[in-house]
Amino acid sequence: MPLLDLLTAVGELVLPHACAGCRRPGAVLCPACRPDGPPRASEVGGLTVVAAGDYERGLRAALIAYKERGRAELARPLGGLLAASVLAAADAAPACLVPVPSAARARRERGGDHVLRLARVAGRACGLPVSRALRLDHEVLDSAGLGREERAANLAGAFRATSAPNGLRPVVVDDIVTTGATLREATRALSAAGWTEPVAAVVAATRRRF
Repeated sequence: MPLLDLLTAVGELVLPHACAGCRRPGAVLCPACRPDGPPRASEVGGLTVVAAGDYERGLRAALIAYKERGRAELARPLGGLLAASVLAAADAAPACLVPVPSAARARRERGGDHVLRLARVAGRACGLPVSRALRLDHEVLDSAGLGREERAANLAGAFRATSAPNGLRPVVVDDIVTTGATLREATRALSAAGWTEPVAAVVAATRRRF
């Protein structure tokens, strides 16, 4: 049994169920805290980005609980939302998921790469491979609290990518899009390595972009 599934099963046995978004007893992410419509696409600096929902209310609370408070069991429902975004972004083309890599400090603080976990859940749900083609070329600052220009400067040249496989469209995946600086830098690195027609898919997007 994969480690994530094992942790989820153990948690279900010893912990009471409560929604991470609204704290109501029941599912770890209840229907009221999930997006109530289909994923939506928008252009962010020339890049098509598809988001499952807005980064607000219950979905925002669930993402923070997953990312910052160790709620690993949320990888399954949040990864399912990401899968819906991936399918809409790929548009039936042969594709692979390329997760945005986390910095080493973030991996230590969060007990692993939280975006990679979501990508693997989404990849299984979509029947698509996950490629760890992106890597950080140097450490970057936490983007929280940085403005648009500061985020862009912080990430400039931060990523490198491995060479592209034949015939697969890259779908860059992340948890949240705000200014789009991370996704633009990721697609820049992929394009420089020969990947073509990159698109992006996320769980949630701030309203300033969507």
